[in-house]
Amino acid sequence: MSIKQKIARKAVKSTAKHTAHGATAKLKRNPLRATALLGLGAVLGAAAGFFLGRSGGSTAEPAG
Repeated sequence: MSIKQKIARKAVKSTAKHTAHGATAKLKRNPLRATALLGLGAVLGAAAGFFLGRSGGSTAEPAG
């Protein structure tokens, strides 16, 4: 594994920890607002993934 890969993995791990800690802190301070925003983000992310997947992410032809 190269040094670039090690640094990138550490950065991803650190960012994930930071994000999780921030989300937990927001839930403790204002649970209703934080839950609503996290839920909205999950719905929008799922919708974006669905539409991107349908828009031509795969070029395979159906068999038959």
